[in-house]
Formats: sequence, structure tokens, C-alpha cells
Amino acid sequence: MTFAFVEVIGKRMRIAFNFDTMHTHALVSALVVLVIVALVAPAYAAETKEDIPLIQVTGSGTIKAAPDRVQIELTVVTKNPDVKAAQKENARKMDTVMSALRDPSKGNLSGREIGTTSYSISEVYYPDDALKAKYGEGVTIYQVSNTISIETEKIDRVGDIIDIAVVSGANAVSSLQFTLSQEKTAELRKEALAIAVNKAHTDAETVVAAMGKSLGDVHEVSVDESYQPPIYYNQDYRSSQLAAAAPATPIEPGAVEVTARVTAGYQIL
Repeated sequence: MTFAFVEVIGKRMRIAFNFDTMHTHALVSALVVLVIVALVAPAYAAETKEDIPLIQVTGSGTIKAAPDRVQIELTVVTKNPDVKAAQKENARKMDTVMSALRDPSKGNLSGREIGTTSYSISEVYYPDDALKAKYGEGVTIYQVSNTISIETEKIDRVGDIIDIAVVSGANAVSSLQFTLSQEKTAELRKEALAIAVNKAHTDAETVVAAMGKSLGDVHEVSVDESYQPPIYYNQDYRSSQLAAAAPATPIEPGAVEVTARVTAGYQIL
């Protein structure tokens, strides 16, 4: 009984024989066949692929839309030589801020829309003149920072939310960014991809026609991840007294862009 097994993968070859019953003549014949297969098969595959003339083009599509979500980070900062006193004052102020934001007649935000993102206690190494005048020279002062994050779809109330928080005790707007929800992003991504594909196809047709050729079928395609840069605003309030004396905070979000990119390889006929 003679048995031979050949598997060719690209330029690699795996061979198996049954030497128990294989005769010398059969072995020589099998080796000849294997050598032919090893030499011809990879060359034929490479030749077939390389003989197909391709043109690679890249198209991009961008869709602009009004944001439907906003993320606001508000911070309460307190400073005191007594770290426990700084913590106590910070907790009191943050409770006032959170209560105002959740009050239906004020912030009207739900518990799911508000959450603590960071809490830190650190030493103030370079106190300003106001702190030196208040606590004296050479006194170790501690700073307690408590930051909350608000994620909501109430885009039209961003200015009111910030003003309510600052008047209630928040003394820094650490971050403010407008984004799109996952559902809106997916919807706009489809439109951006369609634009990207059309641009790639049009570019390929234009180039091939200028060469006096015709455009064939698509042989390969790749899609890059969509990019959606958020819109950032940054504002800092030195004190709630200054914020209370200031007019209402105007916030006008711009458009958010969703970009998709497609690369395709077309056959040239």
C-alpha cells in the first residue's frame, strides 16, 4: 500500500509518506510529482495575482451634524491648613451643588446624568498672595478637589446648568465637550461611508479613463475607523461671587464631524 500526502500553502509544502509499504519505484514517482507541484503551483498563484493590473484609490466622506449630547466636568476646590476642615468645606459645597443640579426647579438632572469622576487631596506648594494673607507665611496649606461629570442630552440648557453649579459652590468648569450619541454616530457613519465609496470610485474612473482603459470589478477594499472629534470649551471661574455677578453663560455648540475613509483596489481592463 502506497500513501503520499501533499499540502502546499503559498511557498510552504508539507509532505507525508507511508514508508511501511511504499516501494522504491513508487517513492521516486511521488517525489517527482511533488517537485513539480512545489515549483509550478506557487509560481502559478503568484503569476495569476500579479497579472491583474489594479488601481488603488482612497476616498473620504465627512458629515456635519449638531451634537445631541454634552459632557460637563465641574470641580469644587477648597483650601485650608487643616485638611479635615478643607474636606468638610468641600463636602458641604459639593452637596449644595449636587442638590441644586438635581432640583427639578433648577438643574432638573437625574442621578444617572451625574457622577463623581475624581477626588484628590494635595499640598499647595506655591500659595498665592491671598492664601498667604489669609493663613500667614510658611503655613502648610492643603487643597481638596472634587470633580463631578454631567452627561446629558439637554444641550439647550448647558449655560443654565453651569451657572446653577457655579452659584451653588463649584469654582471650576474643568471640561465641556459636545459629542454625538452612538445611535446618531452610526447613522451618520453610513452616510459618510457612502460618500467615501463614491469618491473612491469616481477617482478610479477618472484616472483609468485618462489612461485610455476601462474600470473593472473591485478586488480588495478596506475601511478605516470613523473619526468623530468632540467640540471642546474650557472655562474657569475664580469664585462663585464673580460668577453670580456675571451675566448668564452663553454656550453655542458648533457642528460635530463624522469622517469615514475607504481604500479600494479596482481592476484595470
